[in-house]
Amino acid sequence: MYLLSQGVATDRRKMVHTAMLVAFDSVAMVLSFEVARWLRGQSGRSFAHSVDFVRFTALMFGTIPLWILVFGVCGLYSTRADTGQANEAGRVTAAVFGGVMVLMSLDYLSLDVRIFPSRSVPLIALLVGVPLVVAGRQCVRRAMRNLYVRGRGLHNVILIGTGEVAGRIANRLTDPAHGYRLVAAVDAKRAGEQLLGRIPVYRSVQEAIEAYPEHPIAEVVQADLDIPREEAVRQMSYANSRGMSYRFVPDMYGVYAAASTMATIDGVPVMEVRLTSLGGWGAVGKRIFDAVGAFLLLIALGPVMAVLAVAVKLSEPAGPILYTQQRLGLRGKTIAVKKFRSMSWRYSTGPDREFKTAEAAFHAMGRSDLIPEFRLTHKVADDPRVSRLGKFMRKTSLDELPQLYDALRGELSLVGPRPITQAELDRYGDQATSFLALKPGITGLWQVNGRSSTTYEERVKLDIFYVEHWSLGMDLSILARTLVSVTARKGAV
Repeated sequence: MYLLSQGVATDRRKMVHTAMLVAFDSVAMVLSFEVARWLRGQSGRSFAHSVDFVRFTALMFGTIPLWILVFGVCGLYSTRADTGQANEAGRVTAAVFGGVMVLMSLDYLSLDVRIFPSRSVPLIALLVGVPLVVAGRQCVRRAMRNLYVRGRGLHNVILIGTGEVAGRIANRLTDPAHGYRLVAAVDAKRAGEQLLGRIPVYRSVQEAIEAYPEHPIAEVVQADLDIPREEAVRQMSYANSRGMSYRFVPDMYGVYAAASTMATIDGVPVMEVRLTSLGGWGAVGKRIFDAVGAFLLLIALGPVMAVLAVAVKLSEPAGPILYTQQRLGLRGKTIAVKKFRSMSWRYSTGPDREFKTAEAAFHAMGRSDLIPEFRLTHKVADDPRVSRLGKFMRKTSLDELPQLYDALRGELSLVGPRPITQAELDRYGDQATSFLALKPGITGLWQVNGRSSTTYEERVKLDIFYVEHWSLGMDLSILARTLVSVTARKGAV
């Protein structure tokens, strides 16, 4: 639970911050148009078009999605970058100007229904909106700082290094007004000493984490410019696999990832490395998508699942309907993945079965020749253990329907990397952390690109690509392609 809470706490603060910005920005823009309409009405001149107060207000609230989109495109909801208030004011000006231009264009094209009672209203709103948004964001900034000063919402940080650069960063991180709590520093040569006279120094990140079990670590900042590349990669993998953000002062190594972003800490440029772009509101959206999608599919496919359950039981009454497999979930958590049993119950493997491993079952069947293939790919093309009904279910992927319940519960995702075992994970070396960055999925890139006809190495590359380049659009595309692939029965075993 400790490991799972680290990434959750980090994303929660960013989500609260972003939600506050969205709320204040939306109110500021609606209010700016209301003020603009009122100021134009005070001029004594009649409006060019009759737009009553209630209808105008409703229209302005209807533009909120547009403002959220425009502000997001302008980078105003990125909480990672410390760009400064001047830079933020410039982006606000560009966003408000762009949004006003869009609304003016729509008003011009809407010949039957006018949006604004006068052309001067959006121009006045532009002048009013920029300072209102900037002021609202200043209120959010002060509200967040008040929370930080009170010790709420702070990011617990471990700093690697004790040199000059690390000292500059440490001064920033020890000021709670910036939202950080520097818990410990790491320097094997100075272990047992103190940084800045009060921050304990440990030999390793692992040792520092174990010393503060009551403080879930959200970030690791590497400021030691002399650290070997292999050690930097190891520390990055260790942090990412446990849901911690990893940032480092860039050097000649070029240790970057697909979701890397640049920011500054007290003027020092730092690169944040994340294994996946999925996080914050994206993670919330994916979870809602999974829950709703799984629920609807369970309702639609319920009768099919009931028929399959009866068929499995009648085909072999001694065996269970479902077969449960232990797999690795998000951040290494062990999960139970369910399927309709497709193998003969006699040759089904497990800790409480006659045959503990697939190799033992193949040997008992006189098919030891299949063992090398299984060890290489963890499956065989024509598995003699599979029943006739099981072959049909596997060919159509109907054996995986019970996993919709796992997706509804949040153990699996509709789309994600393959569910793998600990034995498989140990084979991936430095790439292992990529498979722990997202929940495994019922389907994924590996299934729509040949399914079982792809080689083991190709499946690994496809899963890594998905983790590093996730998007909701990719999920929708994979689900659509999965339906086509299953219908055509391409590449299944």
